[in-house]
Formats: sequence, structure tokens, C-alpha cells
Amino acid sequence: MKKQNILRILIFFSILFSAKTVFADTLATSTDPASTANTNLSQVLGLQMPPAPALIQEIKNAKTQLQNVKLNYDIKPVYKKNKTGKTVISSYRLNAKDIALAILDPADGRVKVAMGMQSGKTMKFQDPNFNIKLTRFNGVNSSFQINQPAGGSVLALKYLITGAETGSRKKILDAMHESIYVPFSSSINSPDIAAYGQNYLNGVINKVVQDLKYIPSQAIPGKQIVEAIPPAMIKALIYAEHSDAGTVLNGNPQDAMDKLNILFATNEGDTYKYSVSSAGARGIAQFMPATYGSLVQRHPEAGLMPDFVAGMSDHVNAIKAMYLLIDDYAGTVRTKAATGFAEGRVFDYGAASYNGGTTRVYKAVNNFGNSWNEDKSGQLSAIQAQVNSLNSQIKSLKKKISAAKDSKTKKSLQASFSNLQSQHNTATNDLAILKSSTLRQETVNYLKKIYKVIHIFNAEQLAMK
Repeated sequence: MKKQNILRILIFFSILFSAKTVFADTLATSTDPASTANTNLSQVLGLQMPPAPALIQEIKNAKTQLQNVKLNYDIKPVYKKNKTGKTVISSYRLNAKDIALAILDPADGRVKVAMGMQSGKTMKFQDPNFNIKLTRFNGVNSSFQINQPAGGSVLALKYLITGAETGSRKKILDAMHESIYVPFSSSINSPDIAAYGQNYLNGVINKVVQDLKYIPSQAIPGKQIVEAIPPAMIKALIYAEHSDAGTVLNGNPQDAMDKLNILFATNEGDTYKYSVSSAGARGIAQFMPATYGSLVQRHPEAGLMPDFVAGMSDHVNAIKAMYLLIDDYAGTVRTKAATGFAEGRVFDYGAASYNGGTTRVYKAVNNFGNSWNEDKSGQLSAIQAQVNSLNSQIKSLKKKISAAKDSKTKKSLQASFSNLQSQHNTATNDLAILKSSTLRQETVNYLKKIYKVIHIFNAEQLAMK
């Protein structure tokens, strides 16, 4: 990355995150609410943003071009024999559907539309003017290799979002709707696009701060929620939530962050709009319906959208909900683990709970104090090995006691048995406590991802000095 581009990104970043606070073993940055008191969302996402890179305008033109493209689909009947032996239609299934790619041809600078047919997780593009290969299926964020036109880039796609793909014809059709989206690709990954996307997210978080600035914190009584949890922490959480752990922890975390920034730059408010997990978690915040519904009821003062799908599809609303939930979770930890609670770790408690639930977090704080968020797998393995060894010794000793012929020998063995049994009970109890109050490895890694992102934020701040 060129030095001037790095400097430009850091300048953009410093507009939002200017103050410092303590975060675990690192520094973290936060927004000064007073500096944006008269800012509304249209200003944040419009006048306050830098000029859009030329490619952004190309992408907008590609999206416009796709709006008039018609996507067809093929729904076939499923037959079965009824009790009389007559063949009847029992249900329907979605057999195939169209997909359209808007591809920039570098040879003439024109955007060309390639039509394809999707069946399940496979896509075929039969147009002889194109040579396109699906390299990774991920719905609207699928990846493609463009062999013809040579050097072509996917600027946008038009995709049929489907719900249930079997059942009644009406059920299939009612769950189907068109979407236009820009999947991530290396061909659109550039520093200016990433900076543009980062500024979009900064603007959204800035608006959230304005909406929440007068709401009191549940985690730190006497403080406002945006004082208890600096906005930079929420931004770090968003990056961690949507980044692969392997890339962040073992690769280049900046690469993972840039991928998100590219998606924000090219899709803005639609980013993660169509992201729904198999369990039903949705959108940028990845909330479950019940969690969101409970939050809406607990915080009427926040003005959250009552509808779950609409609320999770709106970035300001969804990130506002994230903020509130993190603070609520940290407040629960404060109540349940009052003696070990540290105000400087409020976000840590909330983020760990966001991933793994509050119960393990407050038990970990109660039992381990400052080391509550550390990997305990080695300690667990050691105690488990001790329990296994004691089990083996007890089993062997039982056989010896049973085989003992004289009372003196038996009495000595029984004394040894009682001692082993006492050690076993202690070790088993320690193991049970450790298992119930140790963060799962997934949560430990989740926090590590966030800490990595925070270190990058801090490095950017130090570079500005």
C-alpha cells in the first residue's frame, strides 16, 4: 500500500476516533460526541465523506444497468401416487433460477451483462461471449473467475433470494425476491475503495452515537452508554464478527478488515442485508429474533424498529442494538460478578457474552479474576489427566482390597483408597468448576480477533502523532 494512501486512510479514521481509553492491555480510540452534535446521517454519508472513487460510480452505473434485467426461474411439480394409485402433484420445487453479472471489460471500458442459470450451488454461463467460472458459492457474495473478457471484473450481480425452495408454489414465490449486490473480489480491492468503505462505517457509528448519547449505561451506573463503551470498540466488534478467525489471528488482519471495507464501500446500506445463518441470525449484527425482540422491549427509549427483519436490515438500527446489548450483557456480569468486575473491561465482558453468553463470562470473572478471558485448555487437560489417573488407581486398588486375605493388609489398602477417593473428589470438583466457568475456545478466539483489530486502530493513532 502506498504511503500517501495509508496516510489518507489514517486521516479519515482519526476524524471519528480521536480520544483514548483503556482496553484490556491496549489503548483504544473513541468518538468525541460533542464534535458531531449537529450531524445527521445524510451529512455523514454524503457531505462529510471524501469524493467517491471513480470505480464506485462505475459500480453504481452497473447496478442501474442490472435493474432492468429480468430474472426467470423454473418451478417444477413433484408427483406421487395417492391411495387410489393415481399420480398427482404433491408439491413443487425450485429447479433453477437466473443470475446476472455486470462485468467491466477493460478492453473497451464497457459494462456487459452476462446471464447464467443457477441450480443449487452450481452456476452455468452459456453465453459464448463470456467465459465465467464460479469459484466459491456464497449466495450474493459468491466469487467468480472471469476468463472472457480477459481481465474482466464483476462490478455487481442480480440474484434471486429464495426462502423455502420446496412446498406449495405460492410459498416458494412469496419467499422469492430480487437483489442487486456487489460481491467481494480482489479486482475491486484498492486502498481508495477500502477508505471509502471505512468512512461509510464511521459515519453510521457516528449517527448511532448521536442516537444513544443520552441513554444511561447499565454496565457503569452514572455514565452514558457511549462513555462506558467507546465507539471504536463497537467498530472492532463488527470487524471481528464478520472476519475469519484464521485470517485475523494467523494471517494479515488488515486484509480481513479491508474485505469488509470493500463490501461497505460498494454496497453501503445493503451490506450483510442478506446474511442469514442456518440458526436464523440475521444482518450485520447477527441477532436472533428472540434476542432482538427482548432488547426492543427492554429499551423503548432507544426507539429501535419493532420489526426484526427491518431492524436488522438497517445499519444504524442494527448497530444501535449491538451497542445496547453489549452494555446490557456487561451490566449482567457486573451484577453476577461484582467482586471481580473491572470497569475498564466492560466491553470485554460484553463482547465475550455476545459470542458465548453471560453465564460463562460471569463465572469466569468470579473464579479467575483478571485471567478470566485466557485459554484454559492446558489447565483443563492437566486436571482431566489427573482425574483419569485417579480413576485408574482407584479401580486397581478396589481389586487389591477385594483380593486381600488379612485384615491388616485390607485396612491399609482401604486407608489408601480413602485418600485416593478424597483426591478424586477434589479433582472432579475442580474439573467441573473449570468446565462450567471456562470460556469456550471459540469465545477466546473471538476476543483475540477483537484485540488484533484494536491493536491496528492504536497503531493508526500512533502513526498520526
